[in-house]
This record gives sequence, C-alpha cells and structure tokens, in this order.
Amino acid sequence: MSDKIVAFISDIMTAMSNCSLYSKEHPAVMHLSTKSVAALDSLFFEDKFSIALFGDSMVVNEQPLPTRNMHVSSFMKKLKRKGIDKIVITQGVTATELKNFIAEIALSDRITGAYPHITSGILEVKLGEGGSDIGAVMNQNIDAVKEVYQGVSRFKRLDMVGLEDVVVSFITTLKQEANVLKVVSPIRSHNEYTYAHNTNVAVLSIFQAEMLGVKHDLLHDIGMAGLLHDIGKMFVATEVLEKESKLDDNEWMEMKRHPAYGAMYLATLPDIPKCALIAAYEHHMKFNGQGYPATKRKGRTQHIISQIIALSDFFDALRTDRPYRKALDVPVIVGLMNDSAGKDFNPLLVENFLRSLKKVCGFSS
Repeated sequence: MSDKIVAFISDIMTAMSNCSLYSKEHPAVMHLSTKSVAALDSLFFEDKFSIALFGDSMVVNEQPLPTRNMHVSSFMKKLKRKGIDKIVITQGVTATELKNFIAEIALSDRITGAYPHITSGILEVKLGEGGSDIGAVMNQNIDAVKEVYQGVSRFKRLDMVGLEDVVVSFITTLKQEANVLKVVSPIRSHNEYTYAHNTNVAVLSIFQAEMLGVKHDLLHDIGMAGLLHDIGKMFVATEVLEKESKLDDNEWMEMKRHPAYGAMYLATLPDIPKCALIAAYEHHMKFNGQGYPATKRKGRTQHIISQIIALSDFFDALRTDRPYRKALDVPVIVGLMNDSAGKDFNPLLVENFLRSLKKVCGFSS
C-alpha cells in the first residue's frame, strides 16, 4: 500500500511542476489528475483519504508512511510552505476538482478551501490586537533556530522541517504586521546574538524580496538563505564566536573563514536551496567585488540573493548593541547605507529597501 501512496504523491508533485512550468490547463496536468483520482479508489479508507504532517513525519489514513522518496519530501515541503498540515479527500472527487486544488497549491498564495470533496487544514500565526503577540512568536522562532543551530555538526543532518516552520511563521507574521521593525527581534543576550541575528536577517530579507515582487517558493528559499547565512559560525571556536571584546588578528582571520565553513557544510546536505549555499559563501562579499572570502575569479558578481542578505545583515548588525559598540539609530544606519550604495551594496536594492522601510515605518530616508 505504501508504494501506491508514494506513486500517488509523485503524480501529484509532477502535476504541480507542470502547473508551474506551463499552466493548469496543460494536458499533462489533467492527465495526471485523472490518473490520481483513479488511484484513489484503492487508497480510500472509510470513504476518505487523509494526509497529515507531524514534524518530519507524514501520516496517511492515520498510519505513518514508512517509505519516502524525493517527491514525498518535496510534497511535505510544499504543504508546509503553504501552511497546510492536513488534507482530506472524500469519495466523489473529480479529476477537475483535484486539478484545480493541485494548481492552487502550485500557483496561489492562499488556499481558498472551496472544494466539495477536498478539505485542508491551514496553520496560521495568531497575533493579538495590535500585534501584541509578535514578540512571543519571534522568541519561539529564535528558540527553534537556536535548537537547530546547536544540533549542527559535520556528521548530522540539518533539521530542515524545523527551519521550514520558522520561515512560514515569518511570512505569515509579515502579512499581519507590515512594519518590519516591529517584527525583528531585540537581542535577549550576547550568547544568543547569532540565533536572533539570523532570524532578523531572514525577516528583513523576506521583507525586501516581497517588496521586489518575489512570491511563492523563491520567497521561502530567500527566507531559508537568511536563516542559514551564518551557519558557518557553528564551526568557529566558541571563545572566538562569543568573545565580548574586539577580536585580535588571528581571531579575526578565523572568523572570516565562517562563510567558507558554512558553504562547505551546506553543500553536504540534501534539500538545501542552492541560493542558501551561495549566500552563506557570499554574504560578506561586496557589490564592487571586494570583501571576503577573496576569490581568484576576476569580475565575480555577487548573487542577487546574497546582495539582499548582505543588506539585511548590515542593517540588523548596526541596530543591535554589541559588546564593543552601541546600537545605531535607524536614520544613522540609513545614511550609512546610502553612502555605501554602489560600493558595498547594490544601489537598486538600497533604494528598494529604504523606500520600503519609509513606506511601512514612516520615517524619512
């Protein structure tokens, strides 16, 4: 039975891919929807077929799915990114109904739920009046990132499911609270700087990308790249990483290796967005080709997603108290960003970031 379930999910994922590449009206989408509806006849249990997600596990018809392939993993990721934790399909479903549901998951920002034989459970971040619970939500996300980061080793897989949940939370929160400065978190302690900073960089990068019109899977990948951009610091000596005074030359050389450490680690893992690996390596490079790590490739251009994350990294680092300096006010940071446009940062991204901040936060740039 598990082989039939895996085959069913594989056909659904192939149909989604065809929707994304072509359109929902492509003949392959209808063919795969028809094939999937026929397959359901042997999969129904008490007149229904149910899929539920629990952490890193998938439960089908109230039984854990023991086998998994690339399509099943991608399907779980897709559902999480849509905020869906459960799907129930009942007898009577038609190929057209299933096709439209597949297309909505593949192409739409939100699931309408307007299907007579298909229901889906939607996860939402609940914020109190005026966003009073944002701080609690973000603190939970920081704790989740801390748990994932502290579990990192060269011999252990990254908890991608936990990070996917965090990115979904960021995107949902930004839809409910447009002022990104109310969403980014203050640093609770020096020892937690790395974890809070990574959550803030992810939020700020998602904010920038949304203001550029980025949607769907690419938006999630950018959020993931923001969360993982500093993963290489987990391979830097703790005494260097947590030092509360200025680093000496040898310590600074070690710290500057963290982009290479991060890229090498991420390259060993499956299911990592390619842009996350690139951004981990490039986020300290500069728009004009300077920065680090130094490369021998002449005319190397920093990837656009690395440029977005570099801006977020700079902004959050300067707005945060550090042991060797006080936090800067936002207008001061804005001035520094304008001064660095065309040198350290892509001037078009600086313009987009500052215009967007002015729009949602109401300050002058």
